[in-house]
Amino acid sequence: MASYLPEEVVVKILSRLPPKCLIRFKSVSKRWRALIGNPDFLSKNLLNHSILTPNPSHPLRLILFFADDISKSGKRIHSFRYYDSLCCASQTPLNFPPAPPHFDIVASCNGLLCLWDVMLSNIYLWNPATSSDLEALPAAPSRCHTGLRVPNDDFGFHYVGFGFDSGSNDFKVVTLVDADVGRWLKAEIYSLRSGSWRLLDMSVNIEKHLILQSAALDGIFLWYDYYTYKDYVDDRIVAFDFSNEEFRIMLFPDARFFRAYGECTRTVTELKGSLAMFVCPPDHFQKKMMYLDIWVMLEFGVRESWTRLLSIRLPLHLKSPLGFWKNGELFVVNSERQLVLFDILAQTETNLQFEGSRNTFQVVDYKLSSVLNNGGEDNP
Repeated sequence: MASYLPEEVVVKILSRLPPKCLIRFKSVSKRWRALIGNPDFLSKNLLNHSILTPNPSHPLRLILFFADDISKSGKRIHSFRYYDSLCCASQTPLNFPPAPPHFDIVASCNGLLCLWDVMLSNIYLWNPATSSDLEALPAAPSRCHTGLRVPNDDFGFHYVGFGFDSGSNDFKVVTLVDADVGRWLKAEIYSLRSGSWRLLDMSVNIEKHLILQSAALDGIFLWYDYYTYKDYVDDRIVAFDFSNEEFRIMLFPDARFFRAYGECTRTVTELKGSLAMFVCPPDHFQKKMMYLDIWVMLEFGVRESWTRLLSIRLPLHLKSPLGFWKNGELFVVNSERQLVLFDILAQTETNLQFEGSRNTFQVVDYKLSSVLNNGGEDNP
């Protein structure tokens, strides 16, 4: 029957299907395989109907902007914005401890924010809806035993993930640490319900590579793991599932897809519950525009399901894509160290009146959740 349907009808049908179905339907016919694999189809139809269609608005959904203050060294600035309008919602102060506040936001989950002091390896939880105070977690066993202070030097690694285990109704923090002279990283996990740390049995071996950045999906935390030595390059994604407390390694698309780029940067992010990736070639100052490719893993954990969603043009003064807003617009940092919203279809930008030090910007999706009210023991 498919061979008798007009192509415009097929396009309308396919563009309304969940992305995972498109992988299976490539095998229906050569015609469908060519159509689904056509970048024009992906950009015009999958873009508008399947991937970037806005979700129903959460009544207490906010966006948190976070960065280093340009005018005052060692100070972090933030702004809560209403998700639907990006208008300022509050300027609640953070009561940072007296140590230098070199904080990163690890993730937001069900109303809680996890923050990490990258210099001292201290980890904090914060519920902006109920308190302006940070709740410090007990020191992890590896830090107590080794006296590890500086996490990202040649002698020690310390990486942090945060998420919610819906099966046990428990918030958890996981850390990857280098506690000895061995080749592999170890992992420890903290349960908010039990208030204690324990060592994890590693399901896979994770080498001591440089982890460039991280992202969070529903119940899963991901690190972008990068290693280079001379001409050898190995980059991959390390994923941790909070429900079964297991790690897995996921690979990027086959290297041949990136040979045309030469050296490029990759950023993993979340896109409507799917794992996504920005691929950005190096800057070429003689050009007036640069290109940014957006890839999506349509079936989680399946390397072959990586699909290039679209390639967009960015003006050269837009430097660092940080994530997506509700209609597919991009949060991007410009050359003036300001946060802007870039409409990838109209090629227009809106200045969000938030500026900070270069390479310190974070955009965090924050939603208040009733999970925090299900029993007093769950509140930090």
